[in-house]
Amino acid sequence: MRLFTTLILSLLLAACSSEPESFSVRPPAMEIASPAGTGSAVPNLVSDGSGSLLLSWTETVGKQSTMYFATLKGDVWLPPVKIAAGSNWLVNWADVPEINGDGAGNLIANFLLKSGSSSFGYNVNLVLSEDSGRTWSDPVIPHDDRSPTEHGFVTLLPMDEGQFFVAWLDGRNNTPSMRKKGGSQTLRAAFIDHQGTMTDEGPVDLRVCDCCQPTAVKMPHGPAIVYRDRSGAEIRDISITWWDNGRWAGPFPVAHDNWEIHGCPVDGPNADIVDDTLVVAWFTAAQGQPKVQVTFSDDHGQTFGKPVRVDVGKPVGRPDVVLLDATTAMVSWLELYKNREQLNVRKVFKDGQSEDLQVISNIARSSGFPQMANSNGKIYLAWTDGERLRTAVLQP
Repeated sequence: MRLFTTLILSLLLAACSSEPESFSVRPPAMEIASPAGTGSAVPNLVSDGSGSLLLSWTETVGKQSTMYFATLKGDVWLPPVKIAAGSNWLVNWADVPEINGDGAGNLIANFLLKSGSSSFGYNVNLVLSEDSGRTWSDPVIPHDDRSPTEHGFVTLLPMDEGQFFVAWLDGRNNTPSMRKKGGSQTLRAAFIDHQGTMTDEGPVDLRVCDCCQPTAVKMPHGPAIVYRDRSGAEIRDISITWWDNGRWAGPFPVAHDNWEIHGCPVDGPNADIVDDTLVVAWFTAAQGQPKVQVTFSDDHGQTFGKPVRVDVGKPVGRPDVVLLDATTAMVSWLELYKNREQLNVRKVFKDGQSEDLQVISNIARSSGFPQMANSNGKIYLAWTDGERLRTAVLQP
């Protein structure tokens, strides 16, 4: 019910702005034959520690769900590799399983396993591989809480020496009885090594947006998390926090949108970092004005420049962003045009300038979150069209 409510809310927000009459369009992307089968969904596309591209997805037949991944070689996907399978998984368009790797054969992936009869009771399950995905460990649950509440919206990040960082949204304080006492969804995190040993597991922020995916980037001194925060006055703007000498600093605002919304928009931020430059892209509908915005920081997120709006008038949201270099980012998002959702991309520069819009594909809003990654200077995309997963590379 919560996801249905927020979906209706997002439809109403999109209807608030006028539809653009026309816009410039650059040449289309070149589609790459997908490694996924019919019915594939919830893609996750990531560049690992060596710059290689990893794509994961889930295929469900009846009650059985299977998570696969594939590696890109040249512009061809290698045959799919099975990660895990089960009959009691939670699979939906909003809470996407992820994969990541350090480029040295160490991989980590997650899926969600239902913890009871409740629709919103499920646990994070992590699996690890030390041989590039040929074999996988038994699942590890990173959170010590086993209550039948939501534990999901995971972000994974490779660190050093085979260690990974994991952050997730945790519902242990978000039960009906806890909410009456001021409880809410929390953001928690931990480090895990390739043998499954957890360290520094604990809370990052005790009040965050209920179901907006966080994202993480690797700073020189450790991980940083960018996420949709939630104030006591229901202001749900984007914040950043980073690991600093064994504790979490912040949170600090990325921008002051002042978006007051009494429900989760199911639309988290995305971020990328190159050298000292950090870029963040996010959706907001503050003051009834839906926008997809981008901001740059040249000091690892301590300060940010003025947000740049990239949409053309009727954004649905779902942004992703990657840096091409320290001054240039590529942003993707969904936009409503002539009653159809389109997957768009646009190049944006730190000085606030941008290039023409590029339309990649028509896309159903219910298909989830399109993905984008930079691998060795080339930009790749993954999305679902309602029937199966599709992938493409942007033309130069």
